[in-house]
Formats: sequence, structure tokens, C-alpha cells
Amino acid sequence: MILIEREIFTMTLSIQFYTKPKCSLCDEVRILLNELGKKYSLDVVEVNILNDPTLYERYKYEIPVLSFPDFSQLQGRIEPKRLIEKLDEIFKSPHSSFLPTAGRC
Repeated sequence: MILIEREIFTMTLSIQFYTKPKCSLCDEVRILLNELGKKYSLDVVEVNILNDPTLYERYKYEIPVLSFPDFSQLQGRIEPKRLIEKLDEIFKSPHSSFLPTAGRC
């Protein structure tokens, strides 16, 4: 029996998730991202805007905010349908702005 090592490429999308404590809309988006992580390969980086005065001034009335590698954003009341459409658009695009990561099988 011969084992052949091969490269498997998966696309992992990095998303910045701007949030703050005691934000019910943020909690809803967090749950949605956890569910969508079962279908999409996501690297979600949560950023508490209270830890950075500049981010707080920028996003205090707009959180939750999801920021994507193509510099687009979804903010406020983020509808599941819209987020799924955005993820499908990114993952299905031949010109995606995120790079594949190699894994071994």
C-alpha cells in the first residue's frame, strides 16, 4: 500500500466583528456566525469597540459591524439572508480577495 500526501486547499475568510458588551444585536450576529461557520470556513475576529476610542467614535451607533476583506461592511440589524448572500458572493467569486490556506491530508 502506498500513501500519497496531497495538498488540500481550503478558503478561510477573515471577518472583523466590531461589537461591545450588552449588545443584543451583537449577540444575534454572534449566534448567526457560529451557525454559518458550519457551512463556511470563517475566521471571525471580535473587536470590542470600547477598548479603542477611535473605533468607538466610528461605530458606536452602527454596531454590530462585520467588515470583510474587500472593505465592504454589514452593520446594524444584519439580516441572515443578507449575510448569507454576502458570504456566497465572496466564496463563489473567482476574484476573491482572500487567499487559500494549505492543509495536508
